[in-house]
Amino acid sequence: MNEHLGRGLSALIPNAEIEHSVNAGIGTIPIAKIKCNRFQPRRKFDPERLQELASSILENGIIQPLIVTKSEGSDYELIAGERRLEAAKLAGLTSVPVVIRSVTKKEQLQLAIIENIQREDLSPVEEALAYQALVEDFGLTHAQIATVMAKDRVTITNSLRLLKLPPEVIELISAEALSAGHARAVLMVEPDYQLSFAQYLIKYKLTVRQAEEKAKSYVHNLQNKSESAPSNPLTRSIEQKLSSLFQLKVKVTEAKGKGKITLEYKSPQELEQLKKILEQLR
Repeated sequence: MNEHLGRGLSALIPNAEIEHSVNAGIGTIPIAKIKCNRFQPRRKFDPERLQELASSILENGIIQPLIVTKSEGSDYELIAGERRLEAAKLAGLTSVPVVIRSVTKKEQLQLAIIENIQREDLSPVEEALAYQALVEDFGLTHAQIATVMAKDRVTITNSLRLLKLPPEVIELISAEALSAGHARAVLMVEPDYQLSFAQYLIKYKLTVRQAEEKAKSYVHNLQNKSESAPSNPLTRSIEQKLSSLFQLKVKVTEAKGKGKITLEYKSPQELEQLKKILEQLR
């Protein structure tokens, strides 16, 4: 099986098979008997492109058969061709041409992923989720997935890293507000600032290269800006009281409801004095 996977679906359906009769696994079956692929990695279909395919099917028919496997009872489960199936329904067809194959669950997922990736129909998030399924459900390593998909291992690892982003950022990628390249730049930023950085990239329409450069200084610049911003009455009051109590310079910085209090001493003697004051407060 694996020797064929990187070569595409045509390698999985040799011409010799297609020349055989229905008994050899080729035929036409009612759409109503085909269940959706439970391992289908694609979550969304582009309505416009689906309608274009439906129009093409009405005019030319389905040129490439769907691939299905026998399921319980008299039904079949789709392995590959979900977009063609949905377009066939849209076109009003009641039956479709199929190739019937016997496959394992792993092979079923792999075939679905391969078809979608090779046709460039998966979004970056859908592709990452598909790889995650291969890792979690079937125990494949990144290197094994790379071999199966005929891709570089680093490409697989980078794809999976997208799922470590905050849910809000993942949603921006799914909505195509951020590209996969921009998302990798967001990963360069500390987790607490990733959503903020993603929104910054969208607001200022940075290129991927600009985003990568900005990621190196974004958090530092944001923190400096926060520290140089005028303090509010509450923080000023706390600074004054603590400064009076400890006889030291005190700085309160705040950002997004969180902050820190800094006590500055200029000599060992001042540090010793601070220690004595803290001991008295116990």
